[in-house]
Amino acid sequence: MTKTVEYFFCLNSPWVYLGQGRLQEIAAETEAVIDYRPVDLKAMMLALFGDADPPERSDSHRRYGKRDIDRWADFYGLPINGAPRFYPVSQTLAAKVVIAATRLGAEVAPLVLALPRAVWAEDRDIADRKTVAAIAEECGLPGDILIQAADDPSVEETLLATTEEALARGVFGIPTYVYADDIFWGQDRLDFLARALRG
Repeated sequence: MTKTVEYFFCLNSPWVYLGQGRLQEIAAETEAVIDYRPVDLKAMMLALFGDADPPERSDSHRRYGKRDIDRWADFYGLPINGAPRFYPVSQTLAAKVVIAATRLGAEVAPLVLALPRAVWAEDRDIADRKTVAAIAEECGLPGDILIQAADDPSVEETLLATTEEALARGVFGIPTYVYADDIFWGQDRLDFLARALRG
């Protein structure tokens, strides 16, 4: 029986970047399939908190968050920029390109790693069409075709529908991994996901 992990995420998140490689390792080890489901985080925050931005955090919380990002980057051996040039940045275009690539039957795992890496390690703008097309090409995908496909209104409808589905199922943040209707929130819960998949 196929084990499927539904993965709800957005592509401007450092945690998506940091956890993607480990998620792929877990899927390979447990013979699980990852169902990539990008969401509109701003719409999610609006539904949850009545505001498109997450609740304001204290200075101590923000300092800790930056330190934790550095810690996890070191743990995974990944480069990280604590003050990326293009952040905050809209991830809508990137999300729609991932949906378009999925529709075309492409392997999207490299794209889901490359797009947040572009923000957090390479100082690239994932809201720029040429940049996203180039990143797709670097992943072996047809960049211009995906950019054009992302313009299809049904792609944005899918993004919003997935966001609504995520909320209806109890997802409240990203990245979130759902396996057998059990929710694992945050890349720091990946080992618990692995244990569940191993049964």
